[in-house]
Amino acid sequence: MVAEKALTEKVPWLLVIILSAFLVSFGITWVYLLPSAISFHYNFSEVVCAIGLTSGPFIVLIFTALFSKLTGRRISVITLTYLYVTAFTVAWLTSDAQPYDWYMIVASRHVSEEFSATHVAWFMAPPADITRQLVLGHVPIPWAEWIPCIIYYWLHWVLLSFFAISITTLLRRQWIDVEKLTFPHTLIAYELVRKLSIEEKGSITEKLGRPFLFGVLLGLLFQIPVFMTTVFPWFPDIFLWKTLCGPGYWYVQGGTSLAYIAGLTTVNVHPIAAAVGYILPVSITFNVWFWYIIWLILMQISYVMGYYTGIENNGGCGRTGWCSPSGMLDPPLRMQAVTYSGGLTAIAVAWLVFNRRYLLETFQIAFQKSSDKIELEKNEALSYRNTYLLLIGSTILSIILFLSIGMSIASAIVMIITYFIFSFAQARIYGSTGLVAAGAVHGGTFFRLMFPTAPDPLTTDYVMSAFYSLQGVGDAYWPHIVSSYTGFSSYKMASLTGVSNRNVLRIMLVATIIAPLVLMFSVISLLYSFGGTSLPGMTIGPQTTQFWSSVNPDSWIAKPAREPWVPYMIAGFLVVLLLDYIHARFVMFPLSGLGFVIGMSRMSVKWGWWGPFLVAWILKVITLRIGGSKLYERIGVPIVVGFVVGYIVALVFGGAMGVIRFFVPY
Repeated sequence: MVAEKALTEKVPWLLVIILSAFLVSFGITWVYLLPSAISFHYNFSEVVCAIGLTSGPFIVLIFTALFSKLTGRRISVITLTYLYVTAFTVAWLTSDAQPYDWYMIVASRHVSEEFSATHVAWFMAPPADITRQLVLGHVPIPWAEWIPCIIYYWLHWVLLSFFAISITTLLRRQWIDVEKLTFPHTLIAYELVRKLSIEEKGSITEKLGRPFLFGVLLGLLFQIPVFMTTVFPWFPDIFLWKTLCGPGYWYVQGGTSLAYIAGLTTVNVHPIAAAVGYILPVSITFNVWFWYIIWLILMQISYVMGYYTGIENNGGCGRTGWCSPSGMLDPPLRMQAVTYSGGLTAIAVAWLVFNRRYLLETFQIAFQKSSDKIELEKNEALSYRNTYLLLIGSTILSIILFLSIGMSIASAIVMIITYFIFSFAQARIYGSTGLVAAGAVHGGTFFRLMFPTAPDPLTTDYVMSAFYSLQGVGDAYWPHIVSSYTGFSSYKMASLTGVSNRNVLRIMLVATIIAPLVLMFSVISLLYSFGGTSLPGMTIGPQTTQFWSSVNPDSWIAKPAREPWVPYMIAGFLVVLLLDYIHARFVMFPLSGLGFVIGMSRMSVKWGWWGPFLVAWILKVITLRIGGSKLYERIGVPIVVGFVVGYIVALVFGGAMGVIRFFVPY
């Protein structure tokens, strides 16, 4: 029956292929031409730091709605779902940080020539005289020199993406059908899809609803003044946005009275985060702000006891863990090792332990076929046997790729384990809250056990292990992480719209193959056409490199924390494991390990998500108390969805003005 359904849902492959290539090429060109002040937030990728909200899928849906209105052609829910999946898959590649690791490796050729020649394989980047051309551009492109590194980056992205997508396919039934994880960004997009596919005739107000249109107006009224204030110095700063950091948060300043509250670092006031939080269960938002209060209490007790002396003089990012003293890095708390290293590991391990029967069941179905259980995989995108084969194949090929760049077999295996554990935990947090566990250096957790200190002299095994673990886990834009988001979010949308999971998987795989290849040719063409120094939106470019900062022996011993850090990691692991066990055993127990990790980690301490989630919790509790679920569904949700749409529409117009400014300064 599922196979018949998949056949009736014909995938518009030409549209999928064209859209994948166009979004990546156009999107990366768009962001590179933007003024640097707005390049991060006005792109087709993540539009607010560490919240994982990508604008690309919403932009595609909005323009599809305009096309439908102008042509009079109705767009089906199936087509809208396929467009969403395609856009979501490739949107992550249109950030100003892409292609992330490629920049650092390529720049090392001419920034640190001797170091690069020793530790960077020949096929990872061409010689220094070639890579140096990216800085100024305006010379013919020697494609023959670039092809090996294009192939390497493409293989790196595709293999790790397939690795992540195979895991999401294996876990789909449990996460989506049984646990019904929220995936708030997808729920918001689904509400838009649902409104766009309504067949009722009438005015726009009747079709979309007044609450939705009111939300759109609020989104425009917020974001347009923010854009004008950012770009034009003469425009009045209505929301005092110039006093905030770009993602919408205010840092406590050193020497002020608030600075003596040792744990208080960041107050986030971005309304888009509150909008996302409003979609979440109140138990989730409660946990986040509750655990942040515990963080404040623990920090203040430590400060009174004589720890963290001098933190009152630190301000800005320094209080969040970038400088010492800090509760994130220094004793007695060392919360970075507790939450990100130990907590994230526990989130993954706890789920695997508590759901071992599900994993065993999928394995038995895959390799010990029985008629009473084979029904369970009928709705799956791929048979469990083929899913396991895809996982095993992508794992083996990824290990071979790591071996080819100089890692030992032990390091390559530990790298796969690192990517699995942390991308699993990241996806769990993303699915539950929409947040991203970014802003730290916890990726080296397991490698610190292999390399307590950097070898002297440095080995290629250490260099590549340190680089790919720290950068590949601490940031939101790496293939194994974003493809986890893509897989689960796409399956979530399919479950909401009733679309074939099999076709959704096929679209993800095809878009994943096309997108990174188009990205590499587009980026190189842009750099040669304009020169890296002339593209204002290139915040990470070929003229600088962070490669050395990732492998520097002096900084390595502080990632995730200085010795002794393992006891702190174990403590965080046990706390999260205990909280999750009690939470699973006793339904009424309100606290969770996931809330502990978010509320007491950099997600709240640096990015300040406790603030918007507190606001969202208050608003949702009031909504439910006044009008119950009826008021929430009919008024609350449409306003939130409309606000996100209005916000993104404003980003499109603001971004367009920024691109025009590159060619016609004003």
